[in-house]
Amino acid sequence: MDAKQTPVKQPLRVAKRGKATKVRKPAGGPGATEKLSATIRRGRKAEIREQARKLGLSDSAYVDEAIAAKLQLDALAEFVDELEERHGPFSEDEIQAALAAWPSAQDQ
Repeated sequence: MDAKQTPVKQPLRVAKRGKATKVRKPAGGPGATEKLSATIRRGRKAEIREQARKLGLSDSAYVDEAIAAKLQLDALAEFVDELEERHGPFSEDEIQAALAAWPSAQDQ
């Protein structure tokens, strides 16, 4: 190994209630994960699992991507709110021009 290379940390085996559980990546770094428990509507778990399988993702990866997309939408909504606060509401002409420039938006 060169002096410039850093050793790769090995995954950690986490014990829970006396049993070994899944191997998780070490804390820190771009692939680091942490566990979150959430309550969802009945039937949603099956929908998540079905969509995840269609996309070749794990349930966790699908949910992580969905949360990232929602966070981006929330940030965009805040940005639009700030623009309207500073410059007033968008006119109908401005909205139509934006929709024309972004054709897929009209399909939603």
